[in-house]
Amino acid sequence: MNTKLALLAGITIVALAFGSVGIAAAQTGGPGTDPRTRRGARVYGVIEAIAGETLTLATPVGPVAVVTDANTIFRIPGVEDPGLDDLVTGDYLGAAGWWEEGNTFHAFGVARVETDRVLPVAGKLSAIGADTLTVETGHGPATVGVDDETVYRIPDVEDPGPDDLEVGMRIVARGTLNPDGSLLAQVVTVPQPGPRQGHLRGEVLAIERDTFTVRTARGRQLGREIQVLTDETTEFRVPGVENPSIADLQVGDKITGEGVREEDGTVRATLVVVLPEQVARLDGEVAAVEGTILVLETLGGTVNVLTDAGTVFRVPGMEEPTLADVEIGDRVIAAGTWEDEATFSAIGVSVRGGRRPGQPGVVRGRAISVGTESLVLGTLHGPVTMLVDDETEYRVPGVEDPGLDDIEAGDPVSARGTWNEDGTLQATGVGVLGGE
Repeated sequence: MNTKLALLAGITIVALAFGSVGIAAAQTGGPGTDPRTRRGARVYGVIEAIAGETLTLATPVGPVAVVTDANTIFRIPGVEDPGLDDLVTGDYLGAAGWWEEGNTFHAFGVARVETDRVLPVAGKLSAIGADTLTVETGHGPATVGVDDETVYRIPDVEDPGPDDLEVGMRIVARGTLNPDGSLLAQVVTVPQPGPRQGHLRGEVLAIERDTFTVRTARGRQLGREIQVLTDETTEFRVPGVENPSIADLQVGDKITGEGVREEDGTVRATLVVVLPEQVARLDGEVAAVEGTILVLETLGGTVNVLTDAGTVFRVPGMEEPTLADVEIGDRVIAAGTWEDEATFSAIGVSVRGGRRPGQPGVVRGRAISVGTESLVLGTLHGPVTMLVDDETEYRVPGVEDPGLDDIEAGDPVSARGTWNEDGTLQATGVGVLGGE
């Protein structure tokens, strides 16, 4: 695994893991203890009911009561100054906050998300059915649906499939939510046994020879003090320092990077980046690439984004992306510092997932029109055309051997396939969604 790939995620946690929801600065009052002392978490689901300030979400682990209060920040695309009253049953939501007793979740941030957002479920496989998997998670058993389009990745297994799964395996399933809150898996992965890659983010508390202690600032280990080993293979990046090493690390530095947790629990750093005192975030559309400069069109105007050999790039579907993989028209998020009002120096650039030719895609929406070889879905981002052919498979509730002519305008539809250069989706599977 390339240790540089996830650096940007460590720099812009909220931007990349939870969209552009401004929840990191949410007020910390309200019921319960100060959320800064809680273990941060997120939950995704479909609204089943709204009662007072509580939302009941259908999720892969069953119903979850999401409690909001006057300090909860809401984000609803297209709605100015949104609030709880702007949500309705059937909306797909993501909430950031912390778990209370049982299946109660206290939210300091709530966002309406796209129905085709890809989400993970991880845990130990406890049951295997014909088209469902039951996964034991930290909050109970999760239901994960699989179908003929689901891809399996199992170490040391050539052309793996569902028959290669075994009860007791640890798996990570990634897919989209069904209207009933269950997860329909696009990919089911059995992690490689042995050392585990992970993110490092926090404040340096102490340094002793080749080891430093960090107070973590994210994830399940939030607020814990962890000793991190370094060696000759550890890559350091310190602003203004050429060929840096652990000797250039200082107590109080805010760092991010990558590490490996060995089977004995030892954490060894592979990449350590000292962050500037003020890390800023910028998003926009790439208008031009001029040498090592990305020209972005943003809401505030044109900005020149400076990159160099130390800039980390993240592009969906690419293992070791570089500036050459960023294209005109891409929507990107950059993390770094402002040089002046029109110049931004980037330590990381991430291309947002989109409709890159050849990349897999999932689209959900209402059928606007149905032709002989295509159908058009109305989505949150506007109309999207699905192209079908003799290889396209269909699923329509209550219909045996369904086809395109069994889909009508107004039907809720989900389609999978591959993006074409013209922005259409070459569909390998099209299904009418039930339960709506």
